[in-house]
Amino acid sequence: MMEGTSMVKLRANSRQYHRYFRLLDDLSAIRWTPTTKKTSKAQLMIEQIKEIRTGKNCESLRHKDFPTSYNEERIFSILYGDSYDSLDLIANSPEEANIWVTGLNALIGASKDAPDAVEDRQTMRETWLKEMFEKASKDSSGGFIDQSTCIKLIKRLDSQVAMDRVKQKLQEFDMGKTDGCRGRIDSQEFIDMFKEIATRPEIYFLLIRYANKDYLTLEDFHLFLEGEQGLAGLTSDKVMELIEKYEPAPEARKNRQMLIDGFTRYLMSDECDLFDPSQRQVCQDMTQPLGHYFISTSHNTYLLEDQLKGPSSIDGYIRVLTCGCRCVKVDVWDGPEAPVVYHGNTLTTKVPFRDVVEAIATYAFDFSVYPVIIHLENHCSVKQQQVMASILKEVLGNHLYVHPLHTNTPLTDLSPDHLKYKFILKGKKLPREDLEEGEVSDEDEGGETKRNNNPRKVRLCRELSSLISLHRARFSDLNTAKTRQNVSEMCSLSESSAAKLAHACPEDLVNHNKRFLTRVFPNSSRVDSSNYNPQDFWNAGCQMVALNFQTPGQMMDVYEGRFRANGGCGYLLKPAVMREHISVFSAHSRDTIPGVAPQLLKIKVISGQCLPKPRGSTATKATIIDPYVVIQIFGIPADCIEAKTRTVSNDSSFPIFDESFEFHINLPELALVRFVVLDDEFIGDDFVGQCTIPFDCIQTGYRHVRLLSSMGEPMDMATLFVHVSISNRKGGGKPQWVKGKRTDKIQADIKPVGLRAADDLFKEASTVLVEAECEQSKVESAWSDLQDECGLEHTANMKQCLRVAISRYMATPDTSRLTIQEENGVPFLRSSRPGPLPSHLHRLQTAMEKVLLEIHHFLAHVENLRVSLESRLKPALAMYDTLENLLSYNGIKGKKANRAMENFAWNVRIIRGQLDRIVALKKKCRMAMEQVESTKVTLDSLNTRDRSPSVRERPRLTLANRHNTTDNLTTYGSLGRSPTTPSSECKPKSILKKSNSNLESSSAGET
Repeated sequence: MMEGTSMVKLRANSRQYHRYFRLLDDLSAIRWTPTTKKTSKAQLMIEQIKEIRTGKNCESLRHKDFPTSYNEERIFSILYGDSYDSLDLIANSPEEANIWVTGLNALIGASKDAPDAVEDRQTMRETWLKEMFEKASKDSSGGFIDQSTCIKLIKRLDSQVAMDRVKQKLQEFDMGKTDGCRGRIDSQEFIDMFKEIATRPEIYFLLIRYANKDYLTLEDFHLFLEGEQGLAGLTSDKVMELIEKYEPAPEARKNRQMLIDGFTRYLMSDECDLFDPSQRQVCQDMTQPLGHYFISTSHNTYLLEDQLKGPSSIDGYIRVLTCGCRCVKVDVWDGPEAPVVYHGNTLTTKVPFRDVVEAIATYAFDFSVYPVIIHLENHCSVKQQQVMASILKEVLGNHLYVHPLHTNTPLTDLSPDHLKYKFILKGKKLPREDLEEGEVSDEDEGGETKRNNNPRKVRLCRELSSLISLHRARFSDLNTAKTRQNVSEMCSLSESSAAKLAHACPEDLVNHNKRFLTRVFPNSSRVDSSNYNPQDFWNAGCQMVALNFQTPGQMMDVYEGRFRANGGCGYLLKPAVMREHISVFSAHSRDTIPGVAPQLLKIKVISGQCLPKPRGSTATKATIIDPYVVIQIFGIPADCIEAKTRTVSNDSSFPIFDESFEFHINLPELALVRFVVLDDEFIGDDFVGQCTIPFDCIQTGYRHVRLLSSMGEPMDMATLFVHVSISNRKGGGKPQWVKGKRTDKIQADIKPVGLRAADDLFKEASTVLVEAECEQSKVESAWSDLQDECGLEHTANMKQCLRVAISRYMATPDTSRLTIQEENGVPFLRSSRPGPLPSHLHRLQTAMEKVLLEIHHFLAHVENLRVSLESRLKPALAMYDTLENLLSYNGIKGKKANRAMENFAWNVRIIRGQLDRIVALKKKCRMAMEQVESTKVTLDSLNTRDRSPSVRERPRLTLANRHNTTDNLTTYGSLGRSPTTPSSECKPKSILKKSNSNLESSSAGET
């Protein structure tokens, strides 16, 4: 900043000018050249600056289009003066923009502090480190510690530090010493080393940019938790508990503050994992029918390698069951004396059937209590079938579920909750239970989908048949299944057969899977045990999508990522459009799904930490990699997309990416987000690590992504640091709104059915739908206006807007007190400032009052809207059961009848979707009001502070107090770590002295 940077200066007329910007040596102003103005006018005083905004969040930029090379990370605006005029700039890179934004925020924040405040907080950190050093060196002479003790101490103070980096720093420090001093570390050297190693620049920049200072007060941290991390219902006591838990410096804890070390510890904790901790336990409704769930399913579970000659073992069952798999396959053949399990007609080894059943019984419920489906593929003689039945009853005992013969409730209507700790056998069954034995079609799974009208018959004994509760049936086509298949029967489809159906008739397959269970298995041609993409069949509603768990890779990553949700219990509730009897859904549609609000996912990949060399790298490969990150979205075809960051050369320890991406998600409940780190190579990029997370399990805010190896194992300290925001969030995480075109607007094209009674019913419903949509639109429009006035993105919540409002009020000299006052039941932010407000505060107050009034009005009327919609929905649901007869009675048949049924289902889905949205908006509005109420505590604390003129009026910064402003920034370098030479002194202006490319040629005729 002090050496200068070439940037693009934007004018209101959209003209762009290349100018050279630099910070004056006394830190008092920013000056730019060349200019046609007087030098004194081509500058901006630091004391005039009010705010720094990033991206296109100023009114002057919000509606401008920029070339794709001008990504938002390069754009920032400096708001100055009482009128909040803006100086809009585009840096050459996100890194340079980050330096300017952080540096300016530090200068602004420092001018608000008491003269020695920053230095005092630096001393706090150093005092804590010195105390820790003295405790470690109390048994040594001379006040030194050896390198081994130093390593242990650093690891104890910061468990996230990579030991390789510590050892490297020790070697660098030793290089500058004489022989007699090598291997020994004194107090100051230890403090300097710890600061270099443990301070992450991107987190430090975040701290400065958020708090305008290098620490967080309790109030700052409270705002950060509610505004950025989306936590609700926090009290000051709870925030203080977090400070006590994560802040290591005793003096900082005593002062109710969090320094950089505590902030880093918090952001690295499990609480800030990208994966929502509420999803680590079972959190879905487990009382619905089995067919309403995706079920984790293994193919040929006994195999450990390929399908032709690899080993068979009970280890396969142990591994998948302890990962939450709930459906395992057992191929049983005649053995010399007792049945054995192996892949028939191949060279795979054999394992006794009893051993397999015992392993299943032992490990089935260690990880999940929900039912295990044992898929029996029986190829045994009648005699050995009887042995099988005996073993199953003996080993599984009372946990073996046998469905009652004379019951009106089919097995598939039972819920996972009802079947806890039960084993369900799936296989062929005799047509009548009074037969001692009989013939059934061949058990070979692959043969069930072959075009063969005369399948081979095999004998089946009653003892085994009576234990089967889930009957396997042959599949011919969807129309036949619709009329002939019993609801207690299920079919198995090869991936090829299932793919043809999913492509040719996606809606029919989804509807089939609402009534029946379907299993999809890999083609027999996959002799190497490779896997297909399971997402293709989840999109069609298939419940049991079987994969070869023994084969790692992208498809297995996706599978394991999907079933991480709901506590990893192996059962996941399908999206509502795939469960509801009256609904319309086709995975291949590019249109908005009726009743489902699309989501906008924004991900900023900030940095990586401790990225290892790719597994299997040769000894000749360099120890440093060139990483880049790929983000992949899996879901329905309209959602599938991927994006990647730039490559960071020669940095595997702490690469800075600092790139943002946007993804439009049409069906959030089916979407998965996969982060993949690769090593950029000339020929073939090597896999480093990955993490796959269901969309509904993502936490918004600043998060760490913990990477897994190619084998699905956690990688020690390997993480990505990201920021995530989601607009129009549906379920889980923090709720938010977005401004923009309303693609989900009632779709209120309520479609004509052609039946008068139905059309009259939906006509009445459309009136309520329009009213509900209007109420929603008022709230969201007012909310978007407030976000714009605050200069925030359209994902900001009420707490973030309040933070901006409080900051602006407190920056006004005449404001001595802020309060939350209730007027006619609505809480408003009020200032003690006498007289009319400045224009920028008046606009902000008006926007905030408007949104609070709209929220209050919506909350007062939402219950009536909900009741009105439900009263229209109930008769529609009742009519659907007799709709076919009504259509036939009125002469509507064939294609017209099918279209009428589809339109009826569409309209029902619209009403249900509107109900879901107003219930979700009700929850969001309540949270917004809670955030306003919780701000009272913050204001009480702010009002008790000494707001003397010396604090309110920003003093001009001089070289005499420069260290109070920039020292803490300088220790960490511009984007990397601080200088490694121990003898070098801290450079007070390093973050302000980022070197830049030569001055670009300027445009003619402008300042």
